[in-house]
Amino acid sequence: MVVLAILALLVSLGGPAIGRARLQAKKLECSNNLRNVNFAMIQTADQLGRFPACGKFGRTGMHHSWVLDILPYLEQTVVYNQWNQDAGLSYPPNQALAQRFIPVLACPSDRSVDPEGGNLSYVVNGGVGFTAQISGVHDCPIDSQGRRLDLNGNGQTCLATGVADGEPSDKDLFFKMGLFFNETYKWDVTVRHHRPDSILDGLSHTIVLAENVRAGFDPTDPNVNNWANSNPYRTSFYIGNPCNNASCTSGAVDYSRCNAGASAINSGLESAEGASPVPNSFHDGGVYMAFGDGRVQFISEKLDGRVYAALVSPHGMMLDETLLKQGTISDDAY
Repeated sequence: MVVLAILALLVSLGGPAIGRARLQAKKLECSNNLRNVNFAMIQTADQLGRFPACGKFGRTGMHHSWVLDILPYLEQTVVYNQWNQDAGLSYPPNQALAQRFIPVLACPSDRSVDPEGGNLSYVVNGGVGFTAQISGVHDCPIDSQGRRLDLNGNGQTCLATGVADGEPSDKDLFFKMGLFFNETYKWDVTVRHHRPDSILDGLSHTIVLAENVRAGFDPTDPNVNNWANSNPYRTSFYIGNPCNNASCTSGAVDYSRCNAGASAINSGLESAEGASPVPNSFHDGGVYMAFGDGRVQFISEKLDGRVYAALVSPHGMMLDETLLKQGTISDDAY
């Protein structure tokens, strides 16, 4: 009986330790997967001379996401070569390819992963928002809540191409505040991108990718939801709009908004797939993020909003002469 009691005690003590060890192993594999995806992204950018679009759109709808572009560097050349680049995401053979489970794209801690679906646990840095067609105007910068961005605070938004918007324009500032953008495929309506050598704030101070467990496959959604989906809510993460009512006038800029409310890190853990375009993870207290120098770092969900915005902005220092000034961020601030 004494021996049995001792064994029971050892089991009771060892159980939690084993559970913690398993969680830690999953967390380590999650960070390693993100590191591999980030290396593939960096290699792709070096080969192309630019970062890929977060999502590409054709005349008839979604075309493909950034994931397709980096597949050759994830040992997925067969999938890449089989993909019909002249067809969109709705092309049945492309749909079938995009439903394939690619382990490196999924975090083992992501409880929403479906081994039968085209899961995605990692997203790219979309900055303060994305572009869309609004009221017939193409390439209109909006925030993740769908509000038109008035980043220069002049009261004008969503202007047609060629219409003056002052210096710097909303689109100039929009470009400085994010790393990846929507682009049109073989259709020169929206074309903008950064290069590795155009990250003026430094590769080690600029986030490339982050976790989002709400970016992946959803078997209950009738739309095509997988790693190839170019919906900006599934390809990217966005900081909160720092400007009151989306207009960056004098006195209206408050960077604490960047990590607050529905835009806060880990705020979407109870959201549906594709409904929370912010960094989300099932790790306690924060998420893993990958930087331009190749490193992966665990970032607290309590990160100061100004620091968060600066790490997302590849040209943050170029905002110093504007109302969106971010200031210098020290390495120990995050």
